[in-house]
Amino acid sequence: MDHSEDKDKKLPAVPQQHQHPSAQARTSRQQQWPQAEFNQQAAYIPHQNPYQQALPSQNNVMAQDVMNIPPYPQQSQPQSIYQTGVYPHFNAQQPYPPPPMYYQQQPPPAGPPLQQIAYPPHPFIQPNIGRLPSDRPLVKLSVSLIDTYKRINTVYYEERDARRAARSKEKGKSQGTYNNGWDDEHYDYIVTPGEMFHGRYKIKERIGKGSFGQVVRAEDIETKQEVAIKIIKSKKPFLMQAKTEIELLTHLSEKDSDDEHNIVRLLTHFMYRNHQCLVFEMLSLNLYELLKNTQFGGVSLNLIRKFAKQVLKALSFLARKDVDVIHCDLKPENILLRHPKKSGVKVIDFGSSCRSNKRMYSYIQSRFYRSPEVMLGLPYSVAIDMWSLGCILVEMHTGEPLFSGSDQFDQMQKIVKTLGMVPSAMLNRANDQNRQQFFDLENSPSGKSIWKLRQTKRSTTKESTSASSQQKEDDPPKALIVPSLDPVASLSEVVQSGPRQKKKFPPVETLNSPQNYALFVDLVHKMLAYEPSERITPLEALNHPFIAEQAMVPLSVAQVPAGD
Repeated sequence: MDHSEDKDKKLPAVPQQHQHPSAQARTSRQQQWPQAEFNQQAAYIPHQNPYQQALPSQNNVMAQDVMNIPPYPQQSQPQSIYQTGVYPHFNAQQPYPPPPMYYQQQPPPAGPPLQQIAYPPHPFIQPNIGRLPSDRPLVKLSVSLIDTYKRINTVYYEERDARRAARSKEKGKSQGTYNNGWDDEHYDYIVTPGEMFHGRYKIKERIGKGSFGQVVRAEDIETKQEVAIKIIKSKKPFLMQAKTEIELLTHLSEKDSDDEHNIVRLLTHFMYRNHQCLVFEMLSLNLYELLKNTQFGGVSLNLIRKFAKQVLKALSFLARKDVDVIHCDLKPENILLRHPKKSGVKVIDFGSSCRSNKRMYSYIQSRFYRSPEVMLGLPYSVAIDMWSLGCILVEMHTGEPLFSGSDQFDQMQKIVKTLGMVPSAMLNRANDQNRQQFFDLENSPSGKSIWKLRQTKRSTTKESTSASSQQKEDDPPKALIVPSLDPVASLSEVVQSGPRQKKKFPPVETLNSPQNYALFVDLVHKMLAYEPSERITPLEALNHPFIAEQAMVPLSVAQVPAGD
C-alpha cells in the first residue's frame, strides 16, 4: 500500500478546546466562560507535571511551554466554582486550561488580552483544600467523637474558662498540675475565694500553709459563723495521716465534751475533690505571731504564767490514762489565742500526734523543741511535750528560741552547753546510730570509759577527711567538749539576758521581780530534765509556785509593750 499520498496530507485541525491558551478561536461555550488575568502574587508549591516528560519524547516543539506552566496556588483558594469557571482547582484570578496533548507545528497568533472579571464569593460553597486528616468529618465523628461533643458544649467551656481565669488571677503563675487540674505542683488544692465547699462553707482567704496542706478562713452559711478549714494534700500518705488525726480529735472531743481542756474543737470533716477537709472553730493569732508583734521583745512573766497554766491543763488532759495522747509537735505556732485581746489559748494541730502504745514515727517534733530522747532514738512518751513547753516559755519571754540549732548536731551542742552533759545511763540506752552523731566513748586517765560530746560532725566522706587533715600546723588540736555547767545558772543567764532586757522598756519590777525569775527558772529547769522519768509532769507543774503565784499584776495581751 502506497503511503506517499498520506505523507503529503496535513493533519486535521486540533480541536479548539485543546488549543494553546493564546489561540483566538473559541467555541460558543468557551466564549461564555469568565476569564481573568494570571495572578503573579499567588503562592505556589512545586508539583509533579505528568506531561513534563511525555511531551519531549514526542519531539513536540511546544513541550517547553508545557514545562513553564505555573504550579498550583497554595494560599489563594477559590470561593466557588462561579469564580473559577470549569477549573475549580485554581483561583478566579488565575484560570488556565489543562495542558494540551498535542499542538500544531506553528502556534496560532495570540489573541486579545484577557479581561479580569470579578464575581462575588458564594455564601455557601466553601471548598476545603488542604484540610488536615484530623479535621475530616469521619474522624471527628468516630475517633474524636468526645472532643467533638466537648466543642459543641459551649457551656462546659465557658464555666471551665471562667474558673481557670479566677484561679490565675488569685494564684498568679500557679496552674493546675495534678488531680484533674484542681491541685498545684505540690498537691495542694488551688483555692478560689468565694468557692463553696461541701455546699455550706464559703471560702474567704488562705490563712496558713504547711507540709500537710493549707488552712483557709471560711463562712458557714448555715450558722453565719467563721470557721477554719484544714485542706489536706491529695497524696495518699497525707490522707492516711489525716485519717489518724480525725480519729484522735474525735476521741478528744468525746473525752472533753464540755470544752474545758483548751483543745481545739473539730466541728466536722468531709472529702472535697480528693482532699480531706477538717472544719475547726475559728481562733486568733498564734504565739509566734504575738511574739512577732512585740518585735521579738518578749512578753512579761505574768502573761507567760497565764499561757503556761492553760497549756499545762491541756497536757494534763492528754496525759490521762483514758486519753493517752502525745501531741508530738508542740511549738508557738500550734498554740493559738482564743481572742486577739485576751490571754485565753488553745492547742491545735494533732496531725503528728499518736497514742503512747502506738508510736508511729521516730522523727518527730520541730527541731528547736525536740527532746533529747527523740534525738537519741529512745522510746518517748507524753514527757516530750513537757520538754517542748519549757523551750516555748523561755522563748516567749526572751524573744528568741532557747535552743536554735541549725541542724540536729548543732541542736545537741546548744542543749549540752546550756544544760550540761547528758547522763551516761541515758546515753548507754540510746540507739548506736543516733548516739554516735553527737558523742564519743573515750577512756579517762583512771581507766574508766566516759562519754564526751563531739565538737565536729562525724563524716565518712573523703572531702571532710581531707579538709580536716589540712589544718594549719600552728592550730592546736580541738579536743572533745566536756561541759561542766550549772544548768540553773545557765538558764537564769539566758532568761535574764534575752532581747527584752536589751531594749528600753518601762520598769516592770513587780512583774519581773527576782523572786519571779527564780521561780520561773526553777520551773523551766524541771521541764528540761534530761531523763523523761525525772521531768516534771503536767499535774506537778500546775502546782508549782510559779504557776500558782497570785501576787503578779494582771496584764492583758493588748497591753504587751512592743519593742523599739
